Amino acid sequence: MFKRKIFTVLAILSLACLLSVPAYAQARYGLRTSRPVQVDAVVTDNAGNAMDYPVWVYGIRIFADANNSFMGVYDADTTGECDDTTVRDEIGEATQYDTAVKMYDKPIFFSDGVAVIMTTGVGFIIYGPEPQ
Repeated sequence: MFKRKIFTVLAILSLACLLSVPAYAQARYGLRTSRPVQVDAVVTDNAGNAMDYPVWVYGIRIFADANNSFMGVYDADTTGECDDTTVRDEIGEATQYDTAVKMYDKPIFFSDGVAVIMTTGVGFIIYGPEPQ
């Protein structure tokens, strides 16, 4: 009798744990990741279009294919507009073959588009719809 009660309680707790899966921002906001960026360029979205339009950026990521990889992210629709007035963020990774990710508490609005200046590495922009 006692074993049956313990089994029932454990079964209910197990079921509760399975049903309480944590929610991730990607599922909540429908986030997407840009195509890989390896050179100074306007970022290309996952559909293959240049991101020279207004966009909400939720985070940035860099994969270091060499030591001291660095990426600057700019609110610009051409790389010629990348300067101190349009810079929005930067990310770097010192160790080759490591990845650095920066997710924002509040997404950043890029009104002109998203351009990237790379030293080395492979960069990605995590973007999505306007937050609700």
